[in-house]
Amino acid sequence: MMKTDCVAFLLLLGVVAIAGQKVDPREAKCLICKATLVEMDKAISKVDPRKKAEVGNFRIDATGDSGAKKMVPLVKSEMYLTELMEEICESMDDYAKARFKKDGKFTILKFIEDGGMNPLVSEVDFVQDGDLNKSLKHYCLEVLEDYEVDILKIYMADEPVKDADYKVCTHAARYCEDPAPQEEYTMEEDEESEREEL
Repeated sequence: MMKTDCVAFLLLLGVVAIAGQKVDPREAKCLICKATLVEMDKAISKVDPRKKAEVGNFRIDATGDSGAKKMVPLVKSEMYLTELMEEICESMDDYAKARFKKDGKFTILKFIEDGGMNPLVSEVDFVQDGDLNKSLKHYCLEVLEDYEVDILKIYMADEPVKDADYKVCTHAARYCEDPAPQEEYTMEEDEESEREEL
């Protein structure tokens, strides 16, 4: 279902669109930045983990040697991630600006979740603005352009991707003001640190 069809469908259902309320661009950028990384994570999770890509130096030096090449998971290759970033902002057509009815809190809401209508649709009023939500795609492109190096570094790292939204949207871009994520620890680590203290 296209975005315009979704909006028409929601209006037919009696979903209220509120006009005239200004949206803080920084708040919108924060939410779009997070949504962009969520969409990237979803796309990456659909790729077969057995798929590999050859990476390394593809230039031939004076002696005819092309340098060391290695195989990495496809989702860790710069080529795959760059192509994904060129396409991911199209998913912003599935989102709209909204405010929760209960407290007026601003949000970016995706119409369709897991193949069905997002259950939060009935809990929000959509924000009707002059740009017809085009700023969502614009902010997505801005995030990817301005923080491409940070995003590539996070997703190409050997360790699993963790807290990408915090690292990009809060730490690098400073769009959000989220607290730093808490480090996960196990009971074994606690016992080990207690033994070290003794």
